[in-house]
Amino acid sequence: MKNKQTIFFDLDGTLLTSKLTVATSSIAAINRLIEQGAEPVIATGRTLCEIGHILEKTGIQSCVAMNGQYVIYNGKLIYENPFNKQQVKSLHMEASRNGHEMAFYNADHIHVTAAHSELISKNYQRVGGKYPTVDSSIYLKEPTHLMLLFCKEGEEKYYQERFPHFQFIRNSPFGCDVYPVGTSKASGIEQLISWQQQSLEFTYAFGDGLNDIEMFEVVKHTVAMGNAVDVLKEKAEYVTTSNDEDGISNGLQLCGLLQTIHY
Repeated sequence: MKNKQTIFFDLDGTLLTSKLTVATSSIAAINRLIEQGAEPVIATGRTLCEIGHILEKTGIQSCVAMNGQYVIYNGKLIYENPFNKQQVKSLHMEASRNGHEMAFYNADHIHVTAAHSELISKNYQRVGGKYPTVDSSIYLKEPTHLMLLFCKEGEEKYYQERFPHFQFIRNSPFGCDVYPVGTSKASGIEQLISWQQQSLEFTYAFGDGLNDIEMFEVVKHTVAMGNAVDVLKEKAEYVTTSNDEDGISNGLQLCGLLQTIHY
């Protein structure tokens, strides 16, 4: 199979503006990529039930979701990595003892462990979502591919020491993503590229946050947003403008995937 350029876009802080919309310039740029035969892919910590409207608006049909734990290609599930239920239960019991709430994710649902939590409320306001359904034992009934632990900054170190098979990656002041050690957006990308029978030599990634670090270490060409954390900018081949300043379009031009476009 002929190799084609595959471009991975993080969502929050990257493809999405601070108003949680996709910029007109980004849509035009993605349409141009598709016309050229390139493959745009969303690579996100979010789950599918949160991003259907974004896939529809951009025309993107492939996604590395929940930090690499769930991968779809052209709308078809090609890889998933659900948690061991007993390991989830152990973490949940410890979090409960410490007064920390959690969220449990799969492709279809998000459930949380309590109603009226300030941290939970602020977290989902941050991403433009509604307060999820409360079900503290959903992980015993359905597969779980990603967890969130709601805690103050620094408190995740306690859990990292006690649950070394998980990694706790802070995604906001309100909590951390939790997923298995040794997995990330990068491992999801490798699953997708292998399925495509493509080469990593033709891969690109755009990102802004800590959960994009592994992705930047596996793809060939990397573009950090102007609003990215410093550690990601240091790893990037290119630094574009911010997510509110046509950063996607400008970044695609910087790395030679698009000529200057007008929209």
